[in-house]
Amino acid sequence: MNIKNNLNSGAVALTMPAARPVFGRAFDITILAFIVLVGVQTYYCFGDISYYLENGLFETCQNIFLFLGAVLYFQAARTAPDTVSRSFWLALTIFCMCILFRELDVRGTRLEPLLGPVFNHHIHYISLGVLWIALLIGSWGHVIQTLLLTPRWLVKGSGRVLLVGCALYVLGDIAEKHFLTGDPDFSEMMEESFEQLGTLFIFLSAYVPLRKAKA
Repeated sequence: MNIKNNLNSGAVALTMPAARPVFGRAFDITILAFIVLVGVQTYYCFGDISYYLENGLFETCQNIFLFLGAVLYFQAARTAPDTVSRSFWLALTIFCMCILFRELDVRGTRLEPLLGPVFNHHIHYISLGVLWIALLIGSWGHVIQTLLLTPRWLVKGSGRVLLVGCALYVLGDIAEKHFLTGDPDFSEMMEESFEQLGTLFIFLSAYVPLRKAKA
């Protein structure tokens, strides 16, 4: 598959081979359950600040969605039909890991004795930097092709889902800085709610291309 075909086919060029099934109906039901769960959780929990505290229910769900998103993007990269697509999916894998590491907080948990020094010395961010550099070096021969594919993918299919997820996540950051309301508790609840919706959409953006590959 050459780059001209990649550009003409848009998002299709960034999916796994259609001949290889990935997820069945059972997984679709799981995805629907995630969506319903987030809706119900937001409706019933909003107003009780205890659900929105550090490492609380909402942050835990965000971490789960980001982890699953990284796993699915890596699966897409692992079985990608060409090197350009593989580099693209790997970049999105690292992108999910960046947000996940930003959300993770081991302070006050059982993991603090083990992972506390890693987070205190920003070793996790250094590791991500190394991964970005390694990806850039490994994909150096087709960086331009990958960049050319990106805008087309972002306005088609799962790219649009990712954009919605990022917009909601940024809206959560805006709420955290009290731009939407001056009430600290209300700002916290809005922040975590928007971020949970954002990470859900990011996860869905990783699922959609894999599901399409089965069609």
